[in-house]
Amino acid sequence: MTTIWHDPVASIKAHSSCVRLVDLNGDRSNILLVADDNKKMRVYKGTSVVAEHQLLDHPVSMCVFYTSGSSNSMPAVGIAGGSYVFIYRHLRPYFKFSLPCVEIDPQDESIWQEMTSEQVNCEAGYQMLSQARDGGAKLSSWSLDFLSLEKEEQRQAYVQAKKGVEHKQHTVVTCMETMKKDHDAEDAVSSLVIGTENNQVLILDPSGSKVICQALLPSTPAMMAITGLYDVEWRIVVACRDGKIYTIKNGESRGNAVVTGTVIELETQPNTLARIEKYIYLTTMDGSLSCYHIKGRKVFSLSLPAPATCLGVAKISRSRTLEALIVSLGNGEVRLYNGKHLIHSLQMDDVVVAMRWGQFGREQNSCAFIGRSGSLTLKMMSRHANLEKGDAISGPPAEQDIPLKVPKKTKLFVEQSEREVLNATHMHRVFQRDLVKLRLTTARSYVKVITSGEGGGGGGGGGGGGVTNVRLNVSVVGLGPIFNLKVEVTNGGVASLRDLPLSVIYNTSVYRSDRPAVDIPLLLSNVTVTVVLKLKNVHPEGAGENVRVVLGNKKSSVPLAAALITMPMSELEE
Repeated sequence: MTTIWHDPVASIKAHSSCVRLVDLNGDRSNILLVADDNKKMRVYKGTSVVAEHQLLDHPVSMCVFYTSGSSNSMPAVGIAGGSYVFIYRHLRPYFKFSLPCVEIDPQDESIWQEMTSEQVNCEAGYQMLSQARDGGAKLSSWSLDFLSLEKEEQRQAYVQAKKGVEHKQHTVVTCMETMKKDHDAEDAVSSLVIGTENNQVLILDPSGSKVICQALLPSTPAMMAITGLYDVEWRIVVACRDGKIYTIKNGESRGNAVVTGTVIELETQPNTLARIEKYIYLTTMDGSLSCYHIKGRKVFSLSLPAPATCLGVAKISRSRTLEALIVSLGNGEVRLYNGKHLIHSLQMDDVVVAMRWGQFGREQNSCAFIGRSGSLTLKMMSRHANLEKGDAISGPPAEQDIPLKVPKKTKLFVEQSEREVLNATHMHRVFQRDLVKLRLTTARSYVKVITSGEGGGGGGGGGGGGVTNVRLNVSVVGLGPIFNLKVEVTNGGVASLRDLPLSVIYNTSVYRSDRPAVDIPLLLSNVTVTVVLKLKNVHPEGAGENVRVVLGNKKSSVPLAAALITMPMSELEE
């Protein structure tokens, strides 16, 4: 792919659902729309920003859709943020759709009515709301804010502020896509499909003013992929926060939606979702790319070299239109897949966090990339790019067809084979006996290391009769001749330890210390205590020797832990 423009200081913070390539003026020249997290909508035409509009809320998703089927109609831009969908016409605010309010729990509603009418005081209302929360009631935002207040004066002021205010519970948009109405075309009339925080999926009418269909899911939707037409047959594949993929389809009558029994349960959480024809592609947190049929059957799964950051569909327009999958990875690589075959790969200067494939200006097969640092890059695929090379390397490697050079059977090999056949039972018993002996010897050696205190992990408890789990971590700081031994002591056991002597053992002809031993008065469970011991190299040539750090126990002669440190050579003292 050829770079047509790169702006390393664009300072854009957005994700793929807030980046669109669209023809807003009807001149067949697409512009780039970006809904920035800084509550701004930027319009790029060519290599410059031609307009910038302030948004009223942080954008969650942005969609472009047509509200009428006339030939000269211009698309509208819908930007979801908070509890609203802001619709723009000709890049000017036109309409604001508010999400329906959530039904409030009757117990929650009655408690607030009693508090605002002063039938109960704030302290009693606080106790009633706490009991309702502990009983599993779904509280409103008023109740959650009220329970978070610690002082009685703050609670009374909060209740006074809510008097005369209608008690409503709003929800927020989590994802948004579009669905074609009666035919599949770029300028076809379409409807907005919205996922909300209260587990609902709403389908709006083409004007975006009212809900014409809705469905309730077991979990909050995070991503959606849509196929079909609203007037004919449609399916919505939804990836939810519980790590499952649900499917919604049209019911028997118009305006009804049914959540099917097909549920795809993933091993890890999905982070991207895309659809190509009747197949759903998704990437998960474990760094894999999986493909499922829209009815739930798994097709394949690939392991990626790095976790995916975003996923998209690349419609490559040539003599025949090819729908490929474009994947950006955490190592800065961008891959293009045709099915499960890798057909193209490029390395970016920055990790791509948002991208959108489409037509930019009058150039088809272009892609806008937004980097983690805020950079903006526009690339275009060459008209002569070979997109079939992935088929040649698919399948088993060529080395599989090369026969191995198996040596001929010698007389010794034949005799050994006959011996194994005749004495199979005896040989197996001898092997099992030697294996048990090896395990016994290993276990004895391990117990000896623990009880003698020679290992770095821990030793016997001595007078207590138990086994402690004390760890020593020693690091050497300095170039010499004075070294600081930074000793970190951690008690991995349950009981705390007291009066532990910590000493350093060294060759007196090489090292000298004013304080070779210290006492640790108390060592709590799972708490790390750091002790610094100073050691001076007195060797005339600065030679280094091994030094042993020992953590003792006054109740036993067996040390709790010990560590052997290889000291570096010291710089000579001037």
